Amino acid sequence: MKKIGMLTCLKSNRVCTGAACLRAFYERRKSFEIYNGQEVEVVAFMKCNGCDSDPNEDAGILEKVERLKKEQVETVHVGICTKKKDGTRCGNIEKIMDMIEKQGITIIDGTH
Repeated sequence: MKKIGMLTCLKSNRVCTGAACLRAFYERRKSFEIYNGQEVEVVAFMKCNGCDSDPNEDAGILEKVERLKKEQVETVHVGICTKKKDGTRCGNIEKIMDMIEKQGITIIDGTH
């Protein structure tokens, strides 16, 4: 069974329940359409550690990335909440994405 994770913005926690990401996954819509007909399990739903944290020096982020590897996550979908209104992505999220990719985990832009 394929194991996936999701990465979202800590600030989005103020208004987000994660329901839209999970619904899109279970209904195999949007970026999750690629899993139609496959057995896939969401094993991680992680958030960044905030704007004031440098991911490369944040023990918590380092631990989260290591945990993804330990849980045998193959792919991480990066939530739409990680993009600013102008369409650019948060620098911290970009660093975390790079850290995840260096673990051999595929990154997919988008959830719902």
